[in-house]
Amino acid sequence: MIADLRTMFWKEWRSLIGGRARRQVVLTGGMLSIWAIWFPIQMGGRWVSDPIPMAILGITLPMVVAGIVVPDAIAGERERHTLSTLLASRLPDRSILYGKLLFAVGLGWLTAPVTLAVALVVANVTDPDAAPLMYDGAVLIGVLVLAFLVAALTGAIGLFVSLRAGTAQEAQQLTLLGLMVPLMALGFGATALLSNREIARDLIDFLGGQEARLIVIAIMLVLLVVDGLLIVAADRRFRRGRLVDRSR
Repeated sequence: MIADLRTMFWKEWRSLIGGRARRQVVLTGGMLSIWAIWFPIQMGGRWVSDPIPMAILGITLPMVVAGIVVPDAIAGERERHTLSTLLASRLPDRSILYGKLLFAVGLGWLTAPVTLAVALVVANVTDPDAAPLMYDGAVLIGVLVLAFLVAALTGAIGLFVSLRAGTAQEAQQLTLLGLMVPLMALGFGATALLSNREIARDLIDFLGGQEARLIVIAIMLVLLVVDGLLIVAADRRFRRGRLVDRSR
């Protein structure tokens, strides 16, 4: 199965490089990566000690990139009339499914460490008096784990949408809309709360306590369970015969 997965990874990479998703990933990723420069410039040395902007970068980028790539997995193949050819190959159903899913999730997750590395360099250049600045190990690991779990959640949801959508653009819009709307609502709510200095001070004190760490761990466990359930459901739904009928 490893060889089949490598074959799928290579195919997905070639499809990304030569497809429309490449332009969307580069454009969207480039716009969001500006945050990796803007946040550290504004915050200076405080960038490495504040988990909130780190989490925003570490979660949003994997979500957006995976949300662009994975919907193209099935809907894009169907739109380009290449799905039947893929399904007629010797590759097993699970190799096709997990190859496409792991490629999108891995690509989305990789944006988190790359962006955080760029942000760290910018923070050190912006605040040379405080250099060398380094991330807190526990916070960095937490952000990277959350980034992977969010990328996996986006990938699983996007795969389900892609199985039913008629075009890749439709699948991408539905996937990102379903994920970004609640995230934006949460962000606006947090911004409104933080505009009050007393609430902001209490929240910062809370985030530095043990209770906040337990909440983050609980969120990770919930995401892990949800990701597992969605992947199992996708494994059961991904059937060659059913996809062949829809591609005709």
